[in-house]
Amino acid sequence: MLVTALATPFYNGRIDRASYERLLNFQSERGVDALLAAGTTAEALSLNPRERKLLIALAVATNLPVWAGVENSDVKQAAREAQTARDLGATGILLAPPHFVKCTPKGYVRYALAVKKAAKLPLMLYNVPSRCGYVLDEQALDELAEETAYLKDAGNDLAFTLRRKDKTTVLCGNDCLLPQMTVCGAKGAVSVVSNVAPLLTRAVLEKGESALFGKLAALAAEEINPIAVKYMLYKAKIFHSYEMRLPLTEATRRTRQKIDKLNWEAVK
Repeated sequence: MLVTALATPFYNGRIDRASYERLLNFQSERGVDALLAAGTTAEALSLNPRERKLLIALAVATNLPVWAGVENSDVKQAAREAQTARDLGATGILLAPPHFVKCTPKGYVRYALAVKKAAKLPLMLYNVPSRCGYVLDEQALDELAEETAYLKDAGNDLAFTLRRKDKTTVLCGNDCLLPQMTVCGAKGAVSVVSNVAPLLTRAVLEKGESALFGKLAALAAEEINPIAVKYMLYKAKIFHSYEMRLPLTEATRRTRQKIDKLNWEAVK
């Protein structure tokens, strides 16, 4: 299963709808299985509610399954965001862990169940220690196993993947470890690199290592996601600009020079 974690194009501070629709068409034409709208790669926490709705609604219009990101430590607000995504036609919810305030294992279970109850949609849990500051508690994950459609694992611990693979369907959320996580039992990916190289990402899922994919994954991780991949989308002529929204800033000259050297025809 290949899910592209969609980036958000901005131009003069606003969402560039034409560029976003080019990205959606590019993904649809290349046969990805699903889309993730308004997730981390979309700079979701810098979007207002109207912008989140637009991204989800346009993704849903492709007729591909759409997972909508929910990233809010306020459980009531998270529930409202999940309900809105359902009303817009989303297939499921990617639920980021509460961040900054963190949470207890029991609190995490109650938080996840409250969001799922509000959304009445399948739930994809999200292990992302680099963003939230902690690894998801495995006892809590066990309690939520029957309520979980997928677990997106964006960590660096392959042993965690191995332990979870028989308890829920794991999707790789760390492109740098995609070949290894697949060997360890991941059944697919929620991929950043897939924004610019969905066919290549699919090939890695099915066949394993690829030098070009490895280079793209390393470049995408050069700076805080999605800084580098947005410059890649610009170079691929999918985005009109590589503008970021504060507190993120545009790709550095060093990163841009590395990306400029890629053969974009080979990538796409």
